[in-house]
Amino acid sequence: MGKKSVLISLFFSLIFSFSCSLTYTNGENSEDKIPEFIFKNAQYTKYQNGKKNLQLKAEQLEQYKSDNAVFAKNADFTSYNSEGSKETSGSCQLIAANTKKEIYNLFGDISLSMASQEMEISANALRFNKKTEQISSGNNSTVTLNKKDIQMTGKGFSASGVSKSYSFLGGVSGKITTSASEDGNEN
Repeated sequence: MGKKSVLISLFFSLIFSFSCSLTYTNGENSEDKIPEFIFKNAQYTKYQNGKKNLQLKAEQLEQYKSDNAVFAKNADFTSYNSEGSKETSGSCQLIAANTKKEIYNLFGDISLSMASQEMEISANALRFNKKTEQISSGNNSTVTLNKKDIQMTGKGFSASGVSKSYSFLGGVSGKITTSASEDGNEN
């Protein structure tokens, strides 16, 4: 074997040894990326103080141990108030939830019905913060709201469960229907 062959062999062995080294302890826990539980055609019911608090049906439900993440695909859900009456019901294609922070992101064909506020919302992306009772969309996301005699569509939607108020940032269009007053004239 000549000098040139030895150098080429040494060169390839060095390249091979550097390129094939695997780090098995890179600081990331493999449990972070693998669901702790996966349920197909799941039906989940949560009780609080002996009363039904939440009911969820999903095509697939995944729970991750490390970051309190839960994902639900093609979900139908209903939440109940402390008296056991329906509070909010709805459906969407995906729910991404952080159960510790109580933040729920909903995506795809969202339909919400809030019985206590006699309001229905449809959108493609919404974020619900349970601690602050705030529902919001992105600034450029279109949301349609139906409430009694009001139908509105706009962008940059925000609603507060505490103050029972809602707003849009822009691009608002809609229809308000008024009823006839006692003297026969419309308002």
